[in-house]
Amino acid sequence: MRTFYRTLSKQTGQFFSTHWLLSLKTPCFMPFYHVVSNEKLPHILNYPYRNILQFERELDFFLKHFQPVSLHKLKKADCSGKKNFHLSFDDGLSQCAEIVAPILLKKGIPATFFINTGFIDNKALFHKYKASLILNKLREKSNEEVEKLLADNNFAGDKVLTAGISEVEVLNEVAEKLEIDFAGFLKKQKPYLNSNQVKKLVADGFAVGAHSHSHPEFWKIPAEEQINEVKSSMDQVIKLVNPEIRAFSFPFTDSGVPAEVLKMIRDENICDVTFGTAGVKNDEFDFHFQRYPAEQAGDFVQNLKGEFIYYKLRKWAGKATVKH
Repeated sequence: MRTFYRTLSKQTGQFFSTHWLLSLKTPCFMPFYHVVSNEKLPHILNYPYRNILQFERELDFFLKHFQPVSLHKLKKADCSGKKNFHLSFDDGLSQCAEIVAPILLKKGIPATFFINTGFIDNKALFHKYKASLILNKLREKSNEEVEKLLADNNFAGDKVLTAGISEVEVLNEVAEKLEIDFAGFLKKQKPYLNSNQVKKLVADGFAVGAHSHSHPEFWKIPAEEQINEVKSSMDQVIKLVNPEIRAFSFPFTDSGVPAEVLKMIRDENICDVTFGTAGVKNDEFDFHFQRYPAEQAGDFVQNLKGEFIYYKLRKWAGKATVKH
């Protein structure tokens, strides 16, 4: 049903002016991305990332309709109802330092970069990126043995991209059969930020937060393990850069994160602010903010207009606030 109303909202958006829609009173707008690159990245098939020109055009669009705010201002001031936006990036990929940060500095846009502490310095590879490398290899050359193994585990064809962290051993076994060397890929391609790059982001005025240690699907792990992922990654970010504001973004989604986890984060003072990915919505916890996934297929402006219409529909129905 939610998919139906989101689709309807996108279709309806074309009948409203962009200026009017984006001037509606909403929570602070928080678009987030992962990576920007003009190159084909073989390890990223699980979302449609932007090239540099697309990204700059989208930033210019944001600047035309919203005022950028830093994490500090977001934390210290009530930005709800004002035409502000806070930009963030997940997963700590190397392009954040090499491509994204210089563009943001040029345009005067503050941002927060969320890193997975288990991957920083290219120590390990995200299971979705492992799946992408496998799928790319199979697209180049089929392998009946491997394809049967994947099918036996319900990962036939593109379904390999749905493999979760609990199926990582299957991915490792498949990679070995395909002669894909994940360690070698990390060493040669260096897809992640290194510690010095993270420190330079902070020196350049950006905020850095935690995005969990190993990027698990939180809805599949118990509450105690969720807390451990938040706390351990936050502790390591503090050790690395000692951020002024301790921020955490939940990997994938905060759907499936129970209220007890957010209450513990607040009551034990583990983080100052946390972030979900439910789109333009309010949240029952005042320190927990919902972000808009900008990397979607289809027309960027129409997607965004649809999101604002969807928010208004939910608000009229009394369902614009996320309950955990």
